[in-house]
Amino acid sequence: MQPTDEIREKINVVDLVGETVRLKKAGVNFRGLCPFHSEKTPSFTVSPAKQIWHCFGCGLGGDVFEFVKQSEGVDFPEALQILAARAGVTLRRPEGGVSYTPDQKKNLYDINNWAALFYSKVLSDSQTAKPARDYLQKRGFRPETLKQWQIGYAPDGFHAFEEFIVKKGYTKQEAATAGLLVKREDGSYFDRFHERVMFSLFDMHGRVVGFTARILKDQDGVSKYVNSPETLIYSKSRLIYGLNLAKTEIRKRDEVIVVEGNVDVITCHEFGFSNVVGSSGTAFTNPQLESLKRFTENISFALDADAAGVVATRRAVELALAAGFNVKIISIPRALAKDPDELIRKDPSLWENAVKSVQSFLDFYFTRILATMDLQSATGKKQAVREILPLLSLLPDSIDRVHYSQKLAGAVSVDPKVIIELLNKAGLSKFKSAQGGSSESSQSIPRKTKQEILEARVLGLILKFPEELALDIPSLKAEDFSLPVHREIFQTIAEAYSSGRLNMENLLSEHPKLATNLNLLVFALDNEISFEGGGNLESLKQNFLGQFREALIRKSMRQLTAEIKNAETAGNPELVKTLSLEFNHLAGELSKFRN
Repeated sequence: MQPTDEIREKINVVDLVGETVRLKKAGVNFRGLCPFHSEKTPSFTVSPAKQIWHCFGCGLGGDVFEFVKQSEGVDFPEALQILAARAGVTLRRPEGGVSYTPDQKKNLYDINNWAALFYSKVLSDSQTAKPARDYLQKRGFRPETLKQWQIGYAPDGFHAFEEFIVKKGYTKQEAATAGLLVKREDGSYFDRFHERVMFSLFDMHGRVVGFTARILKDQDGVSKYVNSPETLIYSKSRLIYGLNLAKTEIRKRDEVIVVEGNVDVITCHEFGFSNVVGSSGTAFTNPQLESLKRFTENISFALDADAAGVVATRRAVELALAAGFNVKIISIPRALAKDPDELIRKDPSLWENAVKSVQSFLDFYFTRILATMDLQSATGKKQAVREILPLLSLLPDSIDRVHYSQKLAGAVSVDPKVIIELLNKAGLSKFKSAQGGSSESSQSIPRKTKQEILEARVLGLILKFPEELALDIPSLKAEDFSLPVHREIFQTIAEAYSSGRLNMENLLSEHPKLATNLNLLVFALDNEISFEGGGNLESLKQNFLGQFREALIRKSMRQLTAEIKNAETAGNPELVKTLSLEFNHLAGELSKFRN
């Protein structure tokens, strides 16, 4: 049997895909949102019987090899190695007259793996590693933890690993390329790491790609941590520490917690908090967020609540919001501990309480910023607005922006319209320019989609003019709205319309849970009408409701185009004819908007 066939036989495509896509049973198949393009209605299907996957939205599909190629951005040989390691299949080099060129990436993986084994062996067996064992024991690490995370020790001296890896059949230059040796100007080599505790760095598939090395005792002029250099298999801006062990729990809980240090991650996992990953002491980056987005859209950053911690997290929050995450902050009280590791080892329930007390990123910053301002003085009020206003612009949803604009207005005792006018009229780029902000930062700020804008306008219009738009309500349905909260609000409106009780007073009294959203929709609409110079109801209907209906028609036509294509491929002329007639009807309806 060929290795590829053996791998296909041993790896279930549902299990593989299910690690990165939330799948639900759909008849004999499984369905979920496509990981390769943005969609709100699942069109990604996995067939356990055929051991294949296919997306009817973007057209991608294939077997387990193709999924790894697409999801990891690798070519077939690397996908083969990844899946072979997962399946426990040994790949042998070609024999006979066929020449063989060693794969450079494979060499790097192998050398780093040998290094992890070497450092682990030194830690467990060498007498010179006793200080390291004492240090790790004092930190509370269990033996099984050291093994699972492949923690080791680089011995004193400059040639121990060099001699070891040469005996394994690798050249010194290959080991230097892997980041484990350093080449001198005279052509000789020496070990990059020595007298340090070694934390193995793993990629998403559990392969060792590099190391973080820590000194045992802090010394002036000596870096506490030293990392492997960038290589073909290790990129500091892409690697997420602990993701290989956390990804299943992240997907299960639909939430990821990001902490700063490697030790924080390990301790969290050791005590059962397994959806935690680390930034390895660096600022979080877009590539790292893209990796996490495969598993969840909910992210919480855990940080010390001092000023440095607030500043350090601000950029990560901005990037996460721009990437479409729901962002929250876990605050660690300085009176209790300096980091998650210390807090958990003091009492795991303290960490549990901190996680349960998680705040939205804006509530967190509101509390921290306003606590430092003199809100009784004009200077303090202006400073508070200058600090918080840019944060409001990070919110992708108009209702959230209005809500926090009202909250800020209440804190500084001004009319909410003043804050919203500053937010809308001044413009983010101009505001950031006045504060010394960069255009690059403003470009990364998320904007709500056109569809979401139209939905909010239409709902606000109906709520504001229920009698005037009563005849338009039956022509709409809840499925026309993309956001769950918008669908719920429209359903509530439709039910009130059917019972003859459609007015704001009834809606607010009968649906107190929706009261805030209902008020905010009307408030946002009033602000928009005022900002655009007003307008009569007919023009508002044409601009808002008309655009909404036009967008719905275009969406239906796109769906029909795909269905017609599928019917043609399936050789079903009758269905093609029926769908084409429907498409032509919609095209006629669309032409009415082109006046």
